[in-house]
Amino acid sequence: MTGSTRGTAGGPTVPALSKLGAVAMAAGLALDLVEHTLVPHLHDAVVAGFPVGEHVAHLVVLIGMVLVLVGILVDGTRTARRLSRQEGSPRNAVR
Repeated sequence: MTGSTRGTAGGPTVPALSKLGAVAMAAGLALDLVEHTLVPHLHDAVVAGFPVGEHVAHLVVLIGMVLVLVGILVDGTRTARRLSRQEGSPRNAVR
């Protein structure tokens, strides 16, 4: 299956786009942690009560969440198409 990798224990596959989204979420969470704890925001531009850097960190996490969901949807759609093409063949056949 393209775009997916087999799990280490032979479990279900994880779409590559979902993996990319998980990496983006982890990076966004790390950036968020840095923005909330280490960066002094004395003279930063403020939007809706928060510094712009904090908004950017939250946006990166949100983009990562969207990538995870899109990866799952694309993989599910691809799987559904493949199963619909095999409709005439028995699913429990010994191969």
